[in-house]
Amino acid sequence: MVVISIDGLRADRAHFDRNPRPTTPNLDAFLEQGVRFPNAFSQSNESLLSHAALFTGRYPSEVAWPDYMEFIVPAEAYTLAEAMQDLGYETAGFSASGHVKALFGFDQGFSVWDEAEDFASFFNTVPRALAWLQRHQAEARPFFMFLHGYDCHRPYAHDSVFYHPFDPDYQGPMETLARRRNATERIYDGVHYPDFLREALMHSGGVWMSDPYNYLRLAEAADTDTAARPLSQRDLDHMMAHYDGAVLAADTYVGLFLEALGQLGFWENTVVIVLSDHGEDLQTHGFSNHRAVLYDSTTRVPFLIGGGAIPAEWHGREDPALVDAMDLTATITDIAGAAPMGGTRGRSAWAILEGDAVPDKPASYQQGILGHTALRTESHRLVFSGFRLTDEEYGQLMAEEPIDGGHFELYHSAMDHDEQHDLVSTQVELAEQLRRDMVSWYGSLRQSQVRQPLDPEARKMLNKHGYW
Repeated sequence: MVVISIDGLRADRAHFDRNPRPTTPNLDAFLEQGVRFPNAFSQSNESLLSHAALFTGRYPSEVAWPDYMEFIVPAEAYTLAEAMQDLGYETAGFSASGHVKALFGFDQGFSVWDEAEDFASFFNTVPRALAWLQRHQAEARPFFMFLHGYDCHRPYAHDSVFYHPFDPDYQGPMETLARRRNATERIYDGVHYPDFLREALMHSGGVWMSDPYNYLRLAEAADTDTAARPLSQRDLDHMMAHYDGAVLAADTYVGLFLEALGQLGFWENTVVIVLSDHGEDLQTHGFSNHRAVLYDSTTRVPFLIGGGAIPAEWHGREDPALVDAMDLTATITDIAGAAPMGGTRGRSAWAILEGDAVPDKPASYQQGILGHTALRTESHRLVFSGFRLTDEEYGQLMAEEPIDGGHFELYHSAMDHDEQHDLVSTQVELAEQLRRDMVSWYGSLRQSQVRQPLDPEARKMLNKHGYW
């Protein structure tokens, strides 16, 4: 079994979804003999928290204390790789590093855990994965592999097999901004703020990470920055063109991997699941990255199942069931013929496809690193914001804040795909019903208190700079 995580792939930028550009020819072909769940969602809007949900089948705040700068998959968490190892599978992970690395606990249960350089491409991870498969050919044991790449991550103008597959005739400022790692992070609501100071913080594990609250400060500073440079719609369209080019690059590398599975003799007996941990806002709600908002732009992701081991009658199928990241663990263990991992919340997408009596999922819930919580049904999304997930009274605030007081938003996401029309003041009864469901769900969480201890070297450095 293989799980491929295309980090940062927003579902509607795939050609098999809503994108008229041919961004995913290999995944389009994969789906001719595979299954797509169009109503699929991540559990967060950031790689670290989202992959934690993927690996454990639990909500981020159940895995660890939901402070982005202390978050870790703790040793006591039982991960999907550990479960597969216990079932007799060889386990191998090929990560593009960044926020999916051993430092944060993601290597647990992998006999082989290979990290490329930070925020690497499938160009780096695919050859290493294929080299491992070549060595594995002589072994009789089944395998579970995790394969990961940041090709869709900023900066959107990556070095890759393609540079200008879309919009090659453009000449303007976005050509430079799309190349610079953090330049698009300084674009808010179509305006570039080149002098905005983006702050970095030291994660307790000892690595520098961007302060997610930069986005709120950027929005607050927008009216006072004298160096602001408005961008045209043509400029913003070109940023999207670069992002689409990055999607095409990721699809190309994944396609090469899938082809090699067949050449190495693994295809017929393998199930491959292709998904993503989050999308990108790409200015749909004023931001370019993913951490600032918790809408479909950042949480609606691909969830595809294919490979030679799936039944022929499933080929080309689209299943409307609501699925999310936590369903991965139950799906993989079900395919392996085992019971779900203890303490997980997901349900098996494989069982859904087989027509088993799987309970309907009335809603998918997401937790964002700026304190957002979202409830997503098949048709609507309710968003709660304005407070930190670590606030002691978070659940009480969710229950008691006025529904039209500025902390809740309601969207008919099935009709309003970009979630631009807030209905909270006109559909109060529905908003209140969804709020009750959200409060009930939040009250059911087993909140984790686990925090990553401060790295000794990081403590020395912070001491030197007067923090303690």
